[in-house]
Amino acid sequence: MIRLWLQVALFGGWGGHTSYNDLVAPEEIWHRFYSMGTVGVRFLIERRLQPGLGLELGRFISQDRRQARFSQTRWTSIGFSLRSRFLKKSLSPVLELYAFRLTATPRTVEDKSVPGAPASLSANGLGWAAGLSWRWSSMGEIALLYVRRRPQTNLLEGVPGPARDRIEGFLGQIAFYLLSTEPTRPRFR
Repeated sequence: MIRLWLQVALFGGWGGHTSYNDLVAPEEIWHRFYSMGTVGVRFLIERRLQPGLGLELGRFISQDRRQARFSQTRWTSIGFSLRSRFLKKSLSPVLELYAFRLTATPRTVEDKSVPGAPASLSANGLGWAAGLSWRWSSMGEIALLYVRRRPQTNLLEGVPGPARDRIEGFLGQIAFYLLSTEPTRPRFR
């Protein structure tokens, strides 16, 4: 039976990741640094299943030193998530599925549009996150997640590539539960 609790979790996140991009042509070697932040609302239908809405802001810097190419991309995405916390214990594995709409603006090092690419682009995407969550009380929780987003575009750098691109990183989250209706235990049994 699913119990509907009058609880809302506000969460914020931050993260960064440096990676070698393996989704481009063999002669290209793109190195990236990611940074992202997120804020949103989760509805606690039950303690282990949490649908939510979130706004994510991010930026990454990409460079291919051998070909002297550089780009910086800022993005904004809004999406729907479905989060599952597997155990009722205070420490639990977490899995999150995410569907989103992304808007991105690739720019050169001079902060101009990349030649031959649109000034801004929009794409739908899917993603997931997995990690570990620690609920320190009935009022909040902290989680560390590995996040992977896959927008349905190959123009995030402004340079067309042979495959769709991805955004990935490590994300820390802190959540506070509002309107907690945690049942109180009786003093005497």
